[in-house]
Amino acid sequence: MNLIMFDMDGTLFRTETSFFPSVREFASRHAFPAPDEEFLRSFIGQSGSKWRAWLEQLQLGTSTHELASEFDLLEQKYVKTQGELYPGATDVLRALAQDGWKLGVCSNASGWYPEMILTRAGVRDLFTVIRVPARPDQTKAMMLCEVWNELRPEQCAMVGDRADDMQAAYAGGYFAIGAVYGWAPEELELADVRIHDIAEIPTALARHWSQEGEVKSASAPTTVAPAPVVSEAPAPQPSVAETPAATPQAQKPLPAEPMVPVLLPEETPSKMVDMPSETAPRPAAETPAITRPVASPVQTYTEPSAKAPAVVAPVEPVVTPPAPVAPLRLTPEAVTPRPAEAPPAAANRRSWNPFRRHEDKSR
Repeated sequence: MNLIMFDMDGTLFRTETSFFPSVREFASRHAFPAPDEEFLRSFIGQSGSKWRAWLEQLQLGTSTHELASEFDLLEQKYVKTQGELYPGATDVLRALAQDGWKLGVCSNASGWYPEMILTRAGVRDLFTVIRVPARPDQTKAMMLCEVWNELRPEQCAMVGDRADDMQAAYAGGYFAIGAVYGWAPEELELADVRIHDIAEIPTALARHWSQEGEVKSASAPTTVAPAPVVSEAPAPQPSVAETPAATPQAQKPLPAEPMVPVLLPEETPSKMVDMPSETAPRPAAETPAITRPVASPVQTYTEPSAKAPAVVAPVEPVVTPPAPVAPLRLTPEAVTPRPAEAPPAAANRRSWNPFRRHEDKSR
């Protein structure tokens, strides 16, 4: 099943045809200046609590509940007599219903408002869902999540003209269509697509889900492409145990045992004879660290330092080429191979709906 939900004011219904004349007559009855249209548009599409707070600030000597009921009667009169949908809305709604879309309304208004508007327009029979707040703290995001949990549509979209419409669509996992022709085009940053006329909705829906199918089919090879990179990390390289000749140079910079790698059997006499002649005598505390690995060759070091001029050879172990450092990269266990398959790129964002379990893995 495919579901598309609509906001009412600024999306399906031209609010200025009933709301503005109702406010003007209400102001005339209570003898206060009627607000301008720029001020009144801030109430359109918002929750009723904001409107009742303004009625209370008027201090007309009547309770806020009575004032709100009086204004509702006025607005009902103008909805019945001169309320209008946006041009072309009726044809779009009928076309969507013929294409198999279930139609719904999600509005912050009172329950009578969408019922009366859709009935007057002759399209009430096309709508399966009419959702308005059941309690003061219920938001559009909550309502859209509840609708999804009840109907579990395969494809779902939300059309609105304000930020709370787009936030609700985002929270519920709906495809968000922003109505730029509505009352707040500057609030549609979260919209997946923006339309300038209600007649563009069928095209936006068809284009979105056709592109979504292409993205899903193209995402498979991209997840497999990075796999060859994993083979480069454990590439075969000579280990420390397999290369004894390179061991002194590779482990020479290590602080744990600086002098042990230098003591090779065939090079120890010549090198160790030259070392005392070039450097100052080491302190007694360091002597065990140098002579501990080879106790017997120390007796041969009493020969005269006739080879002192050729002592330049011991400098060679210090000049270590950078290549032997490579074996140090073999041991860390932190270098773990990446999984054979990366998770596929999500064509749709995931819903914030805590009850939505996403059984449909294809979305």
